[in-house]
Amino acid sequence: MADRRNVLLIESELRSRDYVRGALSRLGYEVVVAESGVEGIGRFTPRIFHLVIVDLNLPDMDGLEVLRKIKRLSSETAVIVLSSNSDVGDAVKALRLGAADYLLKPLEDTAVIDHAICRIANAETLETQNREYREELERRNRELRDHVELLQQDHQAGRLLQQHLLPRTPYRYPGGIEAAYRLVPSLYLSGDFVDYGLFGGRFVAFYLTDVSGHGVSSALVTALIKNSIMHELRERSLFVQQERLGTDLLDILSMINRELLSTRLEKHASMFVGVVDTKTDQLHYAVAGQVPMPALLTDEGAEWLPGKGRPLGLFEQGDWSVLCAKLPAKWCLVTCSDGVLELLRGDLLKREEQLLQAIHRSCGDLDALCAELHVDTSDALPDDVTILTFRQG
Repeated sequence: MADRRNVLLIESELRSRDYVRGALSRLGYEVVVAESGVEGIGRFTPRIFHLVIVDLNLPDMDGLEVLRKIKRLSSETAVIVLSSNSDVGDAVKALRLGAADYLLKPLEDTAVIDHAICRIANAETLETQNREYREELERRNRELRDHVELLQQDHQAGRLLQQHLLPRTPYRYPGGIEAAYRLVPSLYLSGDFVDYGLFGGRFVAFYLTDVSGHGVSSALVTALIKNSIMHELRERSLFVQQERLGTDLLDILSMINRELLSTRLEKHASMFVGVVDTKTDQLHYAVAGQVPMPALLTDEGAEWLPGKGRPLGLFEQGDWSVLCAKLPAKWCLVTCSDGVLELLRGDLLKREEQLLQAIHRSCGDLDALCAELHVDTSDALPDDVTILTFRQG
């Protein structure tokens, strides 16, 4: 890097040369003098001089040519040209060629030189700061790109893991019951989750949960819920006795509620949990803050199931209750996360009515319902979207 205190002065006129050298010396600069253009170009070395002052009227060559050669050797070197009043046109040309400033001869006020040097110094300081800022910004951008790439890899791995935790779809159980779902996250990972299984060769238990928020933290809570339920199933014999189905459902909700409160993650969840008794053709179920309510589709049409209960993870007691619905020979149960409502327009009541009509028109077919709601074709989903269906007949 050039020494910021070294100046090359290319000037043939003695009086002007001594005046400029004296002014620069008082400012603390080391001045090297050349009396001709050839000599000045020969003395110029970019790593030594950060500033060159050249007269436009030299005895051996045009000062503009000297400027061109210096700029060709080092475009970053600041050059000030000296010109007489009659050479103002050449001074303007010099500025177009990259000169930093020009001074008019005869020089009679050192303040003019001081001002030019100060302006160049300030410009160089600003350029240095801008360059350092750009370099720092580029470094941070590289780090950010690396971080985003790593984050995407982590999210992709998390998504694959979450998909691995989900059950197979569609899946057929004894008695002709088919379970299927469509889960489309708004981001890489979903705060929605579903699961189902057969117990005692007779009871098909299932749930759909929607954890508040989006992304990694919500997805981790869905994994926590599944792990807690699996642990409970290993420790106890759930969903194997008809007279205990209601108790088992409430125990599941209470257990998850305690888990969410104890984690202090400030996460809550809605949940619909149910059991189909294939022997008695009955649906036992409980809801915890579920919106929209599950819909039961029969030959008579589609209707929302009754029921209410507080969301999980907000209150010590949820006031949940277990309800029972008699199932006909041909039926379909459709449960959706609240993200489905975001695909519709109007207030909540109008959206729920549109959804119920879509369920009726689809006849409970998952693909047909997803197509009508544009679940798979929406460009950007504002929320996770999950549809879980159970059908028979």
